[in-house]
Amino acid sequence: MDYLEDMDEGVSPADVDHLLRLSRQDSRNVIRQMLAVVPERPAAGQERGPRPPVRTDGEGVRYDEAFRRTEHVLSEAHDRVRRERGLAIVQWATLEGHPPTRQLVMVRNDERLHHWGLYDLLLEKSRGAAPRDAGAAMSLAEMALAVAERLSPEIYGEERLADFKTTALAALGDARRTAGDLAGSRLAFSQARIQLEMGTGDLMEEANLLGALTNLLCDLGEYGKAASSLERATALYHRLGDDRLDGARIPWPAEEEGQQQHEEESWARGGG
Repeated sequence: MDYLEDMDEGVSPADVDHLLRLSRQDSRNVIRQMLAVVPERPAAGQERGPRPPVRTDGEGVRYDEAFRRTEHVLSEAHDRVRRERGLAIVQWATLEGHPPTRQLVMVRNDERLHHWGLYDLLLEKSRGAAPRDAGAAMSLAEMALAVAERLSPEIYGEERLADFKTTALAALGDARRTAGDLAGSRLAFSQARIQLEMGTGDLMEEANLLGALTNLLCDLGEYGKAASSLERATALYHRLGDDRLDGARIPWPAEEEGQQQHEEESWARGGG
């Protein structure tokens, strides 16, 4: 079965490329929201709300035309996201019947599987599996990374692809940590930091990476580094209006209580 036969062209690579390359600053929030939220379509027979009146002065006409073009590109991109998500569900139903090693081979070699929808679904499943099955979480994260490594830079842009790889490597590093492979986990996080530097500069990507890295550093007994990582991640989340790490603490061992107090006093003085 050719799972792509029902996918119309919709958005051209040039349109998506334009959208994803608006600017480093704009794309960070706009694209994340675009990928995360798919607007509901009006019910059959139900009309969309009225559009604002079109201005007739020269500058206003140019603005309205530019706005309508941008709105069209966003709508097409949302439609593409919806189609890819639906496609990913169908493809996963086929993939999950195979053993993990076979799944990875299929993901690497089948071009029909190289799209954002499957990448996102695999990451979601990896995170869901992590608390109960570290092995499954690792396999799913490895597949997500394989997809990210094969996505088209012409469609998504090199920087956005680096963000995708950062997220997949962080998920892989955390799954390896949970499985007890601390050396493999450290390697994955090191690779994630390299990709982060090559990405869009998205603060959420950095905060997520540092938050996950904190757990590894604690498991390695590197509590000072873990404290610095947690502090940075918390500060970044606060800048984004996110309080998920508020109240998080480093589990300092008893013999290092003095070091903990020193770190906390240093933070209070603003010394970092």
